[in-house]
Amino acid sequence: MDRLVLSDAAWERMAPLIIGRPDQKGSTGRDNRMFVEGVLWIVRT
Repeated sequence: MDRLVLSDAAWERMAPLIIGRPDQKGSTGRDNRMFVEGVLWIVRT
């Protein structure tokens, strides 16, 4: 089973909506996609 739930296309559509991107002021997330995948894993389990 693949550990990633989001397809690359879905992530490309979602990524601009996530806060903590490198192009924003303030702190940034280390890996926003893995964070979202982790949240989805918690929801599934």
